[in-house]
Amino acid sequence: MPDIQRSILIQAPIERVWEAVVDSAAFGAWFGAQFDGPFEVGRTTTGRIVPTSVDAEVAAAQEPHRGAPLEVDVVAIEPPTRFAFRWQPVAGSEVRTTVAFTLAEEGDGVRVTITEDGFAALPEDVRGQARDSNDGGWEAQTRLLAGYLLAA
Repeated sequence: MPDIQRSILIQAPIERVWEAVVDSAAFGAWFGAQFDGPFEVGRTTTGRIVPTSVDAEVAAAQEPHRGAPLEVDVVAIEPPTRFAFRWQPVAGSEVRTTVAFTLAEEGDGVRVTITEDGFAALPEDVRGQARDSNDGGWEAQTRLLAGYLLAA
């Protein structure tokens, strides 16, 4: 069982959902980031936090973090079903967790499941807080992804 697992059914074609997940510009628009280049397997894509364009309330919560650096080490792009990357769940930590987006057609929509694993490698004094923070973050991000796709 992953450390974090969030799932949402989005009423959109799998091709549109896939593009929103693997295109770094589209991902950044809903997630709240601006990346310096595309996502490519085996490469680190750098960027910075910018408020999401999808939800004003979430954007306001992201505003204090504007400009904070963000790095994702892309480990898998398996069209159109799986995208995975590693990143730092705690600023300044060397520990990286693995985030995976899995897409599966379901009825007229696409089930997007987001998992994050690897929190056990964090120091015990920050592990629980980091996991809880990211769990809440992925809950919000599933809604942002759906909002981005439904508005497009």
